[in-house]
Amino acid sequence: MKVTVRDSHILKTIEPNVLEKYLQINGWHKARKFYEGFIWIKKNSVSQEGEVLVSPHQDFDDFAEVMCRNLKALEVIENRSQLDILSDLITVLPNVAISGWINKVYGAESPDQITLIGFVVGKLRKINLELPEADYQLALKAYEARSPVTCFGDLIKENDGFVLNNPRDFALLSEAELIS
Repeated sequence: MKVTVRDSHILKTIEPNVLEKYLQINGWHKARKFYEGFIWIKKNSVSQEGEVLVSPHQDFDDFAEVMCRNLKALEVIENRSQLDILSDLITVLPNVAISGWINKVYGAESPDQITLIGFVVGKLRKINLELPEADYQLALKAYEARSPVTCFGDLIKENDGFVLNNPRDFALLSEAELIS
C-alpha cells in the first residue's frame, strides 16, 4: 500500500535548504533555474525522469502542493515510500503529539530526562525530552509498568535523533488509545 502525504501542516515544515541537501546526496542534479528556485532532475534505473522544484521561499500559497508533487516524484524515481522520504526531510514539527513508550530514564546522571520511543512520520524513533518534576514522576511509573504515554511539544531533529522541546500535557495512555 502506498501512502500519499497531503498534510499541508507537515509539508510546510520542509525547509528548502534541507531538501536541496537531500537531493545532492541522492544524486539529483540542478537542471534549470525556475524563478528564484531550481528544477532538479534525476533518472531512475528504468530511465524514468523525475523533476523536483526547490524554491528558496516557504511563504508562497501553494508551497504544500509543490512539496506534495515533489514527494511523488521522489517516491517514483527513488522507489521509496513517501513516509521514508519525509522522515529524512523533517527537521522541525511544531506543536506535535507524540505517543509511545519510555525507553530510558536517566535518573541521577541527568535528572528529569527520558528517552521515548514514538512514531515520527510513521516510523519509530528515539525522542529525548526533559520533563517537569511532576511529569517525570509519572514517566517513572509508566516506565516501570511499560505503559504507553503521550506528550505534546516541538519536535526538533538533531543529528540522527529527535528532541521534544517545550513538552506539555504528558499523560498515560491505554493500549486502545495508542492504536486508534
